[in-house]
Amino acid sequence: MLESTRAVGIDCGKDFLDVAVFPGADRLRVTNTPEGHRNLVAWVAERSISVVGLEASGGYERPSRDALRAAGVSVRVFDPARVRFFAKARGQRAKNDRLDASVIAEFTATQTTVPSLPTDPVREELAGLIKARHLLVDKRADLNKSISQAPVAAQEALTRAVEHLAREIAGLDAAIARATGAQPTLARTARDLQTAPGIGPVTAVTLAVLLPELGRTSGQKIAALAGVAPFDHDSGKRGGQRHISGGRAGVRHALYMAALSAATRTGGVLADFYTGLIRRGKPPKVALTACMRKLIVRLNAMLAKGATWEAKPA
Repeated sequence: MLESTRAVGIDCGKDFLDVAVFPGADRLRVTNTPEGHRNLVAWVAERSISVVGLEASGGYERPSRDALRAAGVSVRVFDPARVRFFAKARGQRAKNDRLDASVIAEFTATQTTVPSLPTDPVREELAGLIKARHLLVDKRADLNKSISQAPVAAQEALTRAVEHLAREIAGLDAAIARATGAQPTLARTARDLQTAPGIGPVTAVTLAVLLPELGRTSGQKIAALAGVAPFDHDSGKRGGQRHISGGRAGVRHALYMAALSAATRTGGVLADFYTGLIRRGKPPKVALTACMRKLIVRLNAMLAKGATWEAKPA
């Protein structure tokens, strides 16, 4: 119950942490530094706090999260989109750090039954490596597009930059492989995922790391987490077009590339499924999204059964 739960919400920025209590008017701002984290822990300890909530903020939340957990405080880390939906439902349109902290605190008070997942340093390191690799791959693609239209002298410079990025990407691939190989369970999951069409080593690790629920929840839930679950858009007697929304961007991108590869190759379950949808008049984008959903749902069932793609799970 909200009345019996005192929750702290923290809006995490690069330089500062804005802190609020719900219910109550207590507020705090500390620096996002070791000293600030110590002050935060002491401040929370002085109050009867049931739980602390933070938004996932690109890593800015991790030091304060770890400091609080080390002090024995119950901490939840939430998807920012869920907090924003909560704020809109309350009719809040204004946005600043202190208001955000208040909203996070109130939202946290409604989520006390949500289990607090333990911190996994290996997954966090791999997630950082995967994110860095994705940034470099995007940068390389942008440079490659520019080469043909650039002056000759610029083409040479751009080509060297592309070659440099390729070496950096290869280095990250090696680091990802080493970190994955050092974790037997994660390595086995990645190997099993690679038995599916369109999924290579990096995509397999991306799915295993960014979607740890894979193989542990329902097909509907896993599709929603991946951002490929169809949502209704009906009103009265009008049947609106179904659409996808939300989900984890890194997972959705990896799933898109895998489905694109599998759906456009010759033969195979996904290729046949994609071709059938196109023949029935579905737009390519809609057909590919359906392939993404089919792929992630089957992967989920596959891992739940301890099977591989060839040995189709019941």
